[in-house]
Amino acid sequence: MVNDPGIESILVADCGKVITKVLLLERVEDSYRFVAQSEALTTMHFPWNDVGVGVIQAIEDIELITGRILYQNGRLLTPRDGQEGVDAFVVILSAPEPLHIVLAGLVPEMSLESARRAAAGTYTKIDAVFYREGSLQFPQQTWARTIRDVAPDVVLLVGGIDGGAMNPVLELADAIALGASMLEESQRPVLLYAGNALLRERIAKMLGKIVQVEVVDNVRPTSDKEHLGPAQETLERLYIERRLKSTPGVDTLSSWSRLPLQPAASSLGRVVEYLWHRERNPQRGSLGIDVGAASTSVAAVFDSRLFLSVQSQGIAFGPASWVEANGMESITRWLPEEFEEQEIKSLLLNRQLRPWTVPQELRELWVEQAVVREMLRDALRTALPTWSAGEAELHPGMMPYLDPILICGGGIVHMPRPGQALLTVLDGLQPVGISTVFLDFSRAASALGAVASIKPLAAASAMEAGTLIPLGTIISPVGRAKEGDVILKMRIVYEDGSSLDVEAHYGELEIWPLLPGQQATLEIKPHRRFDIGLGGAGKGGKVHAIGGRVGLVVDARGRPLELPEDPDECRARLNRWIWDVGG
Repeated sequence: MVNDPGIESILVADCGKVITKVLLLERVEDSYRFVAQSEALTTMHFPWNDVGVGVIQAIEDIELITGRILYQNGRLLTPRDGQEGVDAFVVILSAPEPLHIVLAGLVPEMSLESARRAAAGTYTKIDAVFYREGSLQFPQQTWARTIRDVAPDVVLLVGGIDGGAMNPVLELADAIALGASMLEESQRPVLLYAGNALLRERIAKMLGKIVQVEVVDNVRPTSDKEHLGPAQETLERLYIERRLKSTPGVDTLSSWSRLPLQPAASSLGRVVEYLWHRERNPQRGSLGIDVGAASTSVAAVFDSRLFLSVQSQGIAFGPASWVEANGMESITRWLPEEFEEQEIKSLLLNRQLRPWTVPQELRELWVEQAVVREMLRDALRTALPTWSAGEAELHPGMMPYLDPILICGGGIVHMPRPGQALLTVLDGLQPVGISTVFLDFSRAASALGAVASIKPLAAASAMEAGTLIPLGTIISPVGRAKEGDVILKMRIVYEDGSSLDVEAHYGELEIWPLLPGQQATLEIKPHRRFDIGLGGAGKGGKVHAIGGRVGLVVDARGRPLELPEDPDECRARLNRWIWDVGG
């Protein structure tokens, strides 16, 4: 990590699948602020085939905004000299394709499930999964043909607890060797072995002359213990080596940078780590989630430990095929108006063809918000099993106690009203207890994570200076009651001494005024059957709350959130919730 005290201006390039953002962070008096930001289309593909072209376009826009000279004679000017140049440059990327992976193991519910979670720790796409099925008479031939046909970047071989099964794992290794040998050397995958420790040397000898072999600790050393870290770290390193470093034009950007190339998801993770350490409460976790055009990243921290997962589908690339696999009902249940299936398919495909666009009509917006809800829910289905929430886990099967929650990505930030963004997040994440929700309005969170690697003080200062915009304090009681029953009573005591006594009714979204910059003390008394995270069902107390663009919100719709089965009733309820949040 670089931490040069002379660094007072930092330029960050964030190259996404569709949009490249360049942000200029500078010292302003006693703090650091983002003073300029520009965007350009990412130019990794035809006709440019050079990711640096988009970065330079965005830098030239920042020059026009600031009146500064940053780029001259084909290079970035560093260090800063008066009004020319910057002290440091760093680049983060999520534009490259994910690693294509084949998983091979023994038991789908054990080692292979651990392998899935390990693969989810960085940008990967699982193309095939091998395990012995009872009806498969000659599985080795089938596995070998699949390796040949898929030609993955990595084969992740797991299976057998340490000291456990050996022969079935060797069968898998033999099939992988046969399949890889049928490929040209340049196309052969890396074999990442994370299975039974007793087989490490034999696996390395068996495949070492055919493919590159990486050996790490067993992802499932015992039947009840999971150890994902080494496999995740190796996969991220392979992603950097095989994707980031081979991005067209990235060599020039790398030569300017103070640091090695970084995946955007890892930078988000550093921001979420900072948010947790700022509060440092073992009874709560912190969460960051980024819905991008081609991927959805989830970073959670519990008791100072980071859990990171990435889904290779986002707001533009992925929903059309995801709907094909999961059914149209997953989208239509979130729509407040009636849609024909063909209209939804057309909107999803059009979004994929023109991923740089934003919805222009209300019906387009409804579909996009429905997609974001499902991307959030799908990302959590992958992420939740990997978390060790400890004291923050209030109710098994539900979200742990998370505060704060950071929301990033154009899929949410571009929503026209803050209430729409908040409602989409509440429907997708379904938080419990009391949380403060922040919106990465400037789309700068990942850039802040990159800045933290160069100048931690600058990243913290910019974050505290208002880079992250609060949407409000959210109270989400857990429990069941009849529609309309009073489940919570609360006195809101404002800073000026005035107060407001309110009630929350089951099945409703209740919103009360608490503006950005305002703070209040909440005296909360939940119904005896409802838990708000203050010690158990019926336990209340005093809580400090901050305001936001939406205000103080009680989501009294129940956990888990259940939608009416009748389509007309469901649409009526969705419209009421949209009205409640000012959407």
